Amino acid sequence: MERCQTGRKGGERDKVMYCEKCKRIFEEEKCPVCWHSQVREPEPGDLCFLTEQDYVSSGILEDVLKQDGIPYLRKDVMGAGMAIKVGPMLDRGRFYVMYEKLTDAQAVVDELFTGIREEAGQPADQE
Repeated sequence: MERCQTGRKGGERDKVMYCEKCKRIFEEEKCPVCWHSQVREPEPGDLCFLTEQDYVSSGILEDVLKQDGIPYLRKDVMGAGMAIKVGPMLDRGRFYVMYEKLTDAQAVVDELFTGIREEAGQPADQE
């Protein structure tokens, strides 16, 4: 996930922006993922990309988000037809949450997967 850095030297804060095309939050003037230049400040109800996880991790994340009362949308990358052909274990889930819940949801992702990835020898910010 493209992470938003909110702190700057001297307490300055960059303006946080939202890309309607790919649902990312960032601080640049163009979306760093899709390079879309028509961006705006996020609103509380905007659907924001949280993370992409493999099939098993997606199930774990879904369960914890439900337990924590964080509403989310999960979109499977391959779709149902392809998952039937190749099996669901190869599918990945993309998770989206409302902007007002993004910080809480990101904390859940960090808590769940940072330790697991470090144990597996992967960088902690890889998703």
